[in-house]
Amino acid sequence: MNLLDQRLDIRRALSEPPPPLDHVLSGLLAGTVGALVGPGGVGKTMLLMQIACDIAAGLPVGGGVLTPGMVSNAGAPVVFLLAEESHDVMRWRLQAALQRIQEMAEFKDAGACDALVERLSRHLLVFPLAGKKRLKLIADGEVVEDALMKVVEIAKSARLLIVDPLRRFHSGEENDSSHMTTVVGAFERIAMQSGAAVILSHHANRSSVLGGAGDQASASRGSSALTDGIRWQANLSAVAESTASHLGIAEPHRRNLVRLDIAKANYGSKGFEPLILRRDANSGALAVAGSSGTTRRVSASDVAKTRRTSSRHTGATNVR
Repeated sequence: MNLLDQRLDIRRALSEPPPPLDHVLSGLLAGTVGALVGPGGVGKTMLLMQIACDIAAGLPVGGGVLTPGMVSNAGAPVVFLLAEESHDVMRWRLQAALQRIQEMAEFKDAGACDALVERLSRHLLVFPLAGKKRLKLIADGEVVEDALMKVVEIAKSARLLIVDPLRRFHSGEENDSSHMTTVVGAFERIAMQSGAAVILSHHANRSSVLGGAGDQASASRGSSALTDGIRWQANLSAVAESTASHLGIAEPHRRNLVRLDIAKANYGSKGFEPLILRRDANSGALAVAGSSGTTRRVSASDVAKTRRTSSRHTGATNVR
C-alpha cells in the first residue's frame, strides 16, 4: 500500500457534499464490522437469522427487530456462515424465523408466499458448516489469504455477512490483544473489499453474565481489542429480576425474555433505547414485546432505575 495514495483530499472534502452514510442496520454501515454479543443459548443465531430474512426479503418477515427503515423493498443478498449448525437445524431455524408472516396481510395468498420463497432463494445464502473442515481465516497469528479471499468472493455484492460464532473462524488466544487486533483487521478487509457490513457473533464473558452487566460493551469475551476495533456492537442478555419487576412482568414469564442493547455505535444510534424481546417457547423466534405482549421499548429512566437497584445488590460497576 502506498500511504500517499490514501491521503484525504481536503479541498474536495470541503467543497463537495459528503456522500450519504449507507446504514445496513441502525448504526452499522456497509463496509464496516460489528458484533452481536451474548451468552450461549440466549438467541444470537435466531436473531441473526431473523435479521438476515428481513434484509434478504426487503420486508420485516423476520420480525423487524433491528431493521425498521433499513430494508429495501427489492431485498438484498445476505451471506450467513454457521460453523456450529447443520442443514437440518438451519431448515428448522429458517421456518421459525419466518413464522411472523402468518400475521402479515401481504402473505395471505399462495402467490405472495411463492414470491417470497423465490426472493429468499436468490438473496439468502446460508452455509451450515457443522462437521465440515474448519474455515480458519486467521491461524498462528496470521491471516490465511486463500480462506479470506474465498469469503470476500462469496460476500461480493452482499448487503450483510454474518459469521457465527467468531471463535470457530480463527485459532488463537482471545485474551491476546495483538491476535484479536489481527482478527478484526481480517474482517475489516472482507468488509471493505466486498462492500458488505459484517456481524460477528461472539460470546459474553462470565463476569458480565453473573454481574448483570450484559448490556455493556465490555461484556464481550476476551481482549477489549475486539470491542475497541469494531464499529458497532449489539448485546443480548437475560432480563434482570429488577427490570422484570419494574415492567410488571411476572417471574414465570421472565425466562422467555431477553434484553437487546446497542452497546456501541460509532456511526449513529446514540439514542437507541434497550428493547425487551420475547422468545417463542416452541420455536425460539424473538419478537419485541412488553408485559402484555404489546410492543414496548424500555425507557432510559427504566434502565437507570433497574441498573441502580442491580448495582446495589450485586456490587457490579457499569461503565460505558
